[in-house]
Amino acid sequence: MGIPWQAYFQRVLSSSSATYAQVLSFLAAFGCLVMALPAILIGAIGASTDWNKTMYGLPDPTERQEADMILPIVLQYLCPVYISLFGLGAVSAAVMSSADSSILSASSMFARNIYQLSFRQNATDREIIWVMRITIFVFGASATAMALLTKSVYGLWYLSSDLVYIIIFPQLLCVLFIKGTNTYGAIAGYLFGLLLRITGGEPYLYLQPLIFYPGYYADKNHIYIQRFPFKTLAMLTSFFTNIAVSYLAKYLFESGSLPPKLDFLDAVVARYSQENMDKATLVKSDNIILNELAPVNPRHSLTLNSTFTNKEAFSDIDSSPELSSAEDNLVTKTK
Repeated sequence: MGIPWQAYFQRVLSSSSATYAQVLSFLAAFGCLVMALPAILIGAIGASTDWNKTMYGLPDPTERQEADMILPIVLQYLCPVYISLFGLGAVSAAVMSSADSSILSASSMFARNIYQLSFRQNATDREIIWVMRITIFVFGASATAMALLTKSVYGLWYLSSDLVYIIIFPQLLCVLFIKGTNTYGAIAGYLFGLLLRITGGEPYLYLQPLIFYPGYYADKNHIYIQRFPFKTLAMLTSFFTNIAVSYLAKYLFESGSLPPKLDFLDAVVARYSQENMDKATLVKSDNIILNELAPVNPRHSLTLNSTFTNKEAFSDIDSSPELSSAEDNLVTKTK
């Protein structure tokens, strides 16, 4: 499910060609496997270390519920001071740069791809900048709240993966493979998927479920855990809702059941008019100006045999005295 991630599509869209994007994708898949090896080794070192012989002491990170902090713990207590400082500084810089780029890219994507394209096609640059500033604050506050409420960094990654899988993945499938989906279906699928995901509960945020699926149970903290794959159900519901609402809106507007003025998102009527503009306007004779048409040069045949099939005509032409005299005069003038 790594394909719908925004970071991946930003790199793909910035590629100079489709071939370069394909090569970059294959190299990135191999690079992910290679870059995962240091994390595996650090985790194995932390799990096999006798922490009683270090300044960290006992209990170990697992018993202290600090397993998600094993990287800075290993750098601080199992490495020399200069390596520890360099490693922790590199980790902090990577985290800050990732956070900045994520917030900026999310706000710019919302301002351009959602606000301007769906709601305000005629928005000025100043308006778009203000929308970006507001969304930076909103996304930053939301990320801060999630960081304070969740129990681990893994939980944050887990929640972001849920949103990508349930909301973005169905939208990507519809855009690439389902012809006819529109903005109304996308909004409906987004809302239905998000609603089913929230009502299913989330243990990392201590959010109790509102819909209890088969196989649920309560843990020691009295938080209900869902065993039913309700996230996949939410993803499929979002996908089919997108298709159903898109085709329903298209049918209602194109059949005349709904007036065109109700298409406030310009997702059906404007597209339909653009696709049928030639058929609707060029059939009138007064719209066609003959002197503006490009001249068409006659295309000569490559061989006379492919154009004429009467071989007797060729023989008659070759034996014609007029043609023979004309050829003789042409030869004389040339000389």
